Amino acid sequence: MKKVLSYVKNNKGFTLIELLAVIVILAILMLVASTNIFNILDNARRGSFRTEFLTLLQSAQTTASMELMDGTLSQTNNQVCYVIDDGKLSENFSNNGNYTGSVLVTLGADGSLTTRGWMRSNYYTVKDKDDTIPNNQDNIPSSSESDATGITDCGGQGSKTDDSKVPIR
Repeated sequence: MKKVLSYVKNNKGFTLIELLAVIVILAILMLVASTNIFNILDNARRGSFRTEFLTLLQSAQTTASMELMDGTLSQTNNQVCYVIDDGKLSENFSNNGNYTGSVLVTLGADGSLTTRGWMRSNYYTVKDKDDTIPNNQDNIPSSSESDATGITDCGGQGSKTDDSKVPIR
């Protein structure tokens, strides 16, 4: 009896099966938690990008309002295209995300300004305020496909210099 009691007292630790069971349980918990964390990060990145795009549209509208006041934009010349990298928006929009894109601002007969545009980052593409899609090989149009997808500089209405289009990357 003493021998059995001394064996039980000296037998400290966990068996290999117990350790493997704990590792499997921890791995399952990490898998579930990491999936949720990646979804949260993706949603935050998408929301931030969409906010940047709305800022771009507001910046283009503000710049067009200033051009309306100085006579550059008028009822006869009622559309203006702003490409992110052309420098016209730099006063109101800082391109810290190295985005590509453009905004077409149209002056209506009633004096209202309408904006339409697109913007692309390394992760997402957004157009016309609501269509934020993740970039992957299936949905990134090449320059030749851009007219068919509707993602062009100013919707095909011209761009920064003499109606030449800036290629989409």
